[in-house]
Amino acid sequence: MKVTLLTMIGACAIAFGASAQMQIDPQDAVAEKTSRLNGASGIDNVQRATPFWTEDFAGGFPATWTIDDSSGICPWTYTDDGSWGNFNGNNATGPGDPMTSTTAANGYLICDIDSANHFTYGQPSGSNYQYLSSYFQLDTIDCSAEPSVILSFEQFYRYNNGVAMNVQVSNDGTNWTTYDVSQGQANNAASANPVTIELNITPIAGNQPTVYIRFGWSARVYYWMIDDIALSGADANDVVLNEAWWGMGTFDYQLFRIPMSHAAPINFSSSLTNNTGATLTGCAADVDVSGTSGSVYTGVTNALDLAPVQIDTAVSTTNWTPTTEDTYTVSYDATTTSGTDANPGNNSFSEDVFVTASLMGLDNIPDGLVNTIGISNFSSNTGNQFKIGNLLQVTNDDFVECLEIGITNTAQSDGQTIYGEVYAYNPTTTDFELRGYTDDYLITASDLGTVLSLPMLQAGDVYADEEILIVAGHYGGDVSGSDDVRFMYGQQVPEQMVYGFNGNGNLLYLTSPRAIVVRANFSCGLGLMDEPSTSLSVFPNPFSDQLTVNLDASSSVSDLKFVDLNGRVVLTETVPAGLSQVTFNTSELASGIYTLRLNSETANSTLRVEVIR
Repeated sequence: MKVTLLTMIGACAIAFGASAQMQIDPQDAVAEKTSRLNGASGIDNVQRATPFWTEDFAGGFPATWTIDDSSGICPWTYTDDGSWGNFNGNNATGPGDPMTSTTAANGYLICDIDSANHFTYGQPSGSNYQYLSSYFQLDTIDCSAEPSVILSFEQFYRYNNGVAMNVQVSNDGTNWTTYDVSQGQANNAASANPVTIELNITPIAGNQPTVYIRFGWSARVYYWMIDDIALSGADANDVVLNEAWWGMGTFDYQLFRIPMSHAAPINFSSSLTNNTGATLTGCAADVDVSGTSGSVYTGVTNALDLAPVQIDTAVSTTNWTPTTEDTYTVSYDATTTSGTDANPGNNSFSEDVFVTASLMGLDNIPDGLVNTIGISNFSSNTGNQFKIGNLLQVTNDDFVECLEIGITNTAQSDGQTIYGEVYAYNPTTTDFELRGYTDDYLITASDLGTVLSLPMLQAGDVYADEEILIVAGHYGGDVSGSDDVRFMYGQQVPEQMVYGFNGNGNLLYLTSPRAIVVRANFSCGLGLMDEPSTSLSVFPNPFSDQLTVNLDASSSVSDLKFVDLNGRVVLTETVPAGLSQVTFNTSELASGIYTLRLNSETANSTLRVEVIR
């Protein structure tokens, strides 16, 4: 099934590539894509060895360095200010936050894309802002006496559209090795201030008499600041824990909320780098899982021998299956048998996972945290109906009783209507099929900044080893998107873990995703499966131009809706009170599978039907 799904996802990328790769408006974009659920571990690999070359900009922008600003309006500049762009929090009436680097008092360099675009091209950024390419290059540096070379610097930045922040290194001025130092930082969210970057450039710079270094990017917004650039030799026995993650179930998904009824063996992995100029032996990561009662699991990954600058993945030799509800801290600590690590500050990482009674979710937002950032729509779909959510995996037969949906504390969501839906992937048809849905819910001011629990009108039946897609939706509004509901999101996740439906019902995946705060609750106390539902039957099935529907006579008016596999309502019929049979003219329906949905004041039911031409 995993292979089939990946094949299907590839088809989505081809079919919807233009939309999936679109330039997303700053207010709606999500995180930089990454190859792993956990993304970068967030470790600052602080340089510890004594530098043999430094630049702290105490004398301003070095006169002999070169600037390559192809746009002509956005050169790298010496400053002690923050960004002067429209999105700096002051609407360009004053500078934004300055950099707080070690020697910030001396000044630093900035590439202020937002300011350049704002004052040259104006608003709105989605239509007028241009991609501006700007680089600066250092003087050549003699590293002939250095067998290993670490390039370190401090930076503060914010960007959009998943751009690459490039550091380029060469030993001949012609052939360049490029490092992306954006670290998987979320779009539209400022980085830590500052972030310390350390790059092992030994393969290019080690023992080389002429080393060339360039910094730069091509971006629409926002800014990139750099200070305290240094070159030094490598620390002894320095093994770096780049990132760490865990995976559960058939598809190795990293869920941050795991219901006990779907708990399965969890494996632990770590990405390790040899950050020295010599081979390191026995590189591994110790793993510990601790709850309120103490440690419940300890393990270790397989050991790796890493050549200089080599990166490889180590996987735990044992696994852990949760047995008790709790908040667990998963900790990793990288080691090497080559000797004492002289830079232990880049060896460790920890993160919490919540094992719950019945709640499943992809996001890592702690309960009660007010999240001010979120996603409201695709930029090409603003003001239209929109659905967005996460791909999960269930390990047992079950049904979703409620969906939890996070609403940001922005006022534009007040008075808007939302709903939730549950889909399951069908490997035979390679479609996500609608399984269940909530009623509409009107957001009030007291709901802003909270996670709402919406009961399912139709419980979402799911089956062991299925991949399910749970989504939150809104109906759109003003063409500007100013009243589109903003759904909370959490940490970055890999591409093809977050999917959305646009106003036309087309299924798209986000190329720069963060986990949406949408969670499935398999037992929220409603007992939906014990409630009687209206008897619903049809004939014939499959059918062509007409379908007759039988239902229990009811005193209330009923709505019958045909819903396609993307959740679009394509045909609706109102059944008067007391009527027990109705015949649909279905000649306008395309061939395919549909869900026939019944909603009334007294009961709800669904039935799978098929049109064949």
